[in-house]
Amino acid sequence: MIVREGEIIESGRRWMAGEASSDEYFSKVLQSAPIAPGRELVRSVRAWMLAVLRSRRTS
Repeated sequence: MIVREGEIIESGRRWMAGEASSDEYFSKVLQSAPIAPGRELVRSVRAWMLAVLRSRRTS
């Protein structure tokens, strides 16, 4: 589920004012991500592994 930008801004305002918990705010932020957080982690790890393998090839 994609969260609208306005909802994230409102959630951030409430979080900064102490009216919302960190969990509530960060769950809204994660829901707004176009890619699931797990997929983003896998993408980052894969990019890191490719960089390491490429650096070993050139060494």
